[in-house]
Amino acid sequence: MKTELIYIYNLLLMMLYAVTMAFSVSLFIKEKNRKRKSLYLVISLYLLFFILDNSIISMTEIISSFASRYNTSFQGTSFIKTAIFLVNNFCQLWIVRFVSKKQMPWWEYLILLAVFLFMLLPSLPNTATKVYLYYLPNQLLLFYTGLIALLNIKNKNLAALNRKYLKWLAILAISSSLAILIEDTFVIFTVDQYNVFNTKIMNRNVSEDLFSIAVCWLLLYYFLKDYPILERRLQHLQSDLPSKNASQAFFDHYHLTEREQEICQLLLEHKQNQEIAQELYLSVGTVKTHIHNIYIKMAVNKREQFFSLYKDYLADYS
Repeated sequence: MKTELIYIYNLLLMMLYAVTMAFSVSLFIKEKNRKRKSLYLVISLYLLFFILDNSIISMTEIISSFASRYNTSFQGTSFIKTAIFLVNNFCQLWIVRFVSKKQMPWWEYLILLAVFLFMLLPSLPNTATKVYLYYLPNQLLLFYTGLIALLNIKNKNLAALNRKYLKWLAILAISSSLAILIEDTFVIFTVDQYNVFNTKIMNRNVSEDLFSIAVCWLLLYYFLKDYPILERRLQHLQSDLPSKNASQAFFDHYHLTEREQEICQLLLEHKQNQEIAQELYLSVGTVKTHIHNIYIKMAVNKREQFFSLYKDYLADYS
């Protein structure tokens, strides 16, 4: 009966991971914007390694011979588990940086590499302390990722949607890292057995499962609710423009940033500052700052000059 319940539990987890990944892969194929395409690629990779990790864990729970060989590998170092941690750590940090509209600094790549090498280093025969230190850096990295999200929540240059997801990611990462660490401490030092002739390890961490489930539900919420809203808004922004290629060429000609392009599209629809702020979930002050920067790049001072410049560009473009 216990084996059947474990099988059903793993099947439901795999179905959740697979369905979420299917949404992400479909958006990756559909998306034309290079940056958002990268986001869906990283999310798909992240979910793929959820599937890989749970497949290995479920095999240790159902197939005793595999469990014996896999647990014995911790007498040295499990390269597969280490690689899974490396990919997960990278994806988590990269996604938070993306939502924060920032790139990962070079030293964060070095931290990921240092943790990976630390986990691969040969060490003394298995003890509870060794296994605990093997897992510890990954929970610290997850906690750090949550702090990065937390520090960027009040960034007024970010859209309200970005700040909302940063808040959820911060809560999820920080609380999960602490829960996983507490569970690891209890299980490793009181439940697991590390003996050359009798190695018994509980490979599943329930807190990790709850974390992965929460990640999937958060992604599904975005795919099913917020993404369609963003798509309709983008289509609305582009519906009244004379030519998508012409307007994009106009933006590129003046080296507008992605945010400036969004505001410029709304300016072309004769939207007022307050309307633009509401449309993009920005403050009016932030919108005025972006418009001021756009005017500087185009060497104009008023909206009339802006519209005249755009019409002249269209005439030359056609």
